[in-house]
Amino acid sequence: MWGLAPPLVFATDGLALAAMLEPCYDNGGDALDYAVNDRTLHVAVFDAMGHGLAAAGVAAFALSAYRYSRRRGGDLVETYGAMHEAVGRQFPDSRFVTALIAQLDLDTGRLTWISAGHPPPLVIRGGRHARTLPTTPAPPLGVESTGGPPTLSCESLEPADLLLLYTDGLTEARTPDGQMFTIERLGQFIEHEAAAGQIAPETLRRLRHAVIGREAAELRDDATAVLLEWQGDGETALLPQTVL
Repeated sequence: MWGLAPPLVFATDGLALAAMLEPCYDNGGDALDYAVNDRTLHVAVFDAMGHGLAAAGVAAFALSAYRYSRRRGGDLVETYGAMHEAVGRQFPDSRFVTALIAQLDLDTGRLTWISAGHPPPLVIRGGRHARTLPTTPAPPLGVESTGGPPTLSCESLEPADLLLLYTDGLTEARTPDGQMFTIERLGQFIEHEAAAGQIAPETLRRLRHAVIGREAAELRDDATAVLLEWQGDGETALLPQTVL
């Protein structure tokens, strides 16, 4: 799955992005993807049912369907439909994938997304306030439903906002005393790092260390995340520094 992932650090005008993809104890079913076309960021995270090579294979299949639809110019609703049909046809009644697919206009900050049974995005504003974005989830990819088309959620980001997409393996990671990391602790951690002026890649590096870098740390599921900073000048910090 690491081999299928794009580079885990990326920056362009108005955007700094970092990602992590950490397996628990076996080949797993998490995957991630992103791409920038013109001034639109396309980003997605996936979590396939189960563990082992079977789960990794389903996640890779969903990722391929996502990239195929994205490269054809499909919008989010069309992309969800294409992935949902592909997974359901290839793995009838046996496998499913939760996913969150999103687009961000890098000029205006308009964020749109569809959740396919996946945890909602987390936004951190002003380095002090973390909140989950309201989301109406559609069925996971490959799960039959009699409902209508998926709900397209929208949010307007503000300059210097941080946005986190993640899988539940991150929030369900255990602390040394056995407690789950939880979405609340996750938000508090990123708030603290943002208030200290850390850029997205450094924040995610520290998060990874907090979750799995301790001797007593325990992952019970793959932990995957994409953290991006919009219009916060974080990308300039990634440039090589000129020594005069």
